[in-house]
Amino acid sequence: MIVLHVLEPFASGVATAVCSITGELRDLTHIIIHGSRSLEGSEKVKLRFPKEVTFIEWKNVGREINLVKDFRALKELKKHLKPYARQKDIAVHLHSSKAGFLGRIACSFLGIKNVIYTPHCGAFLRKDVSSTKRKLFYFFEWIGSRFGGRVVGCGPSEGELYKKLGKNTTYVSNGVTINKESGAAIANSRNLISFSGVVSFQKDPSLWNIVARSSASAAKVAGYSFCWIGDGPLANKLDKDLVTLTGWKNSEEVNELLEKTAIYFSTSAWEGLPYGVLEAMSHGCALLLRNVPGNRELVIPGENGWLFDTKEEVENRLKEMIKDKPLLIKMGKRSREIIEQNYTIKQMGEGYRKIYMEGAA
Repeated sequence: MIVLHVLEPFASGVATAVCSITGELRDLTHIIIHGSRSLEGSEKVKLRFPKEVTFIEWKNVGREINLVKDFRALKELKKHLKPYARQKDIAVHLHSSKAGFLGRIACSFLGIKNVIYTPHCGAFLRKDVSSTKRKLFYFFEWIGSRFGGRVVGCGPSEGELYKKLGKNTTYVSNGVTINKESGAAIANSRNLISFSGVVSFQKDPSLWNIVARSSASAAKVAGYSFCWIGDGPLANKLDKDLVTLTGWKNSEEVNELLEKTAIYFSTSAWEGLPYGVLEAMSHGCALLLRNVPGNRELVIPGENGWLFDTKEEVENRLKEMIKDKPLLIKMGKRSREIIEQNYTIKQMGEGYRKIYMEGAA
């Protein structure tokens, strides 16, 4: 079977998800039609994929709505998909909002029936645009649903959100590789309060920094320091005298930092099912996450961490967590158990295999 993955952003969680699917389902033929939006650079992202994957650049696609460019992107996508349109044993997997909209139209015109769309956090959830624009994004999702395809959310929350747009909706939870448990996973040597991701509006680094500043004294006394694993356009929102900003790290370096992390702390304003949190859980971290869809299903309050809604709530909760190292170790172990039970890359791969095959039958 040939699976054609179509994605506009060639970065972050979307690229990670596609990389996970192609790596787990290596018996299938994978072709990736991708845009160029990537902080790492497309060539670096390609190195993360299996060598047998084929890449096709989608040159005209962009994130924001632009009628002229979007029409060109639609024509280009049809051109890339057309050679496969008459093959029976294919699936087209659309990733992210722009690919979901243009891809479903293109597949409808070409007569391709086995179409899957995974939003990876729909554009109508964005908080960096006006409410009018969010309603417009939702309207586009509704229009896209009229062109067919099956919506497969990246987690339970996303699946529920999209049920309002059509009955043909399900979900396959994102999954991660289970890392071998190291000594640091069960010892008292963890000394970081960390987050991993792009320093962008979505991740709300201003709030993260405010909480870090208010908890700095308590953290220092308990032997903890703050670490943001990554980089991004809003890096200046982080106080570099208080927070270590690591810059971009490879997967091995990220894993090493997560092994030293006691509390994985996220202020993200919206999420799909975040890979950063899943990876932290696989490394045995306790969680302190903003109460938004995508985060909610990963926290069992009091067992592997806590959710928060307000600045005051998170400040108080973080100070409480810092004082109770034995509880953090217990929560970290529970995080890892939850990953092993529900969010492995094997489960993710087999979930998508089933959906690809069902559509081809």
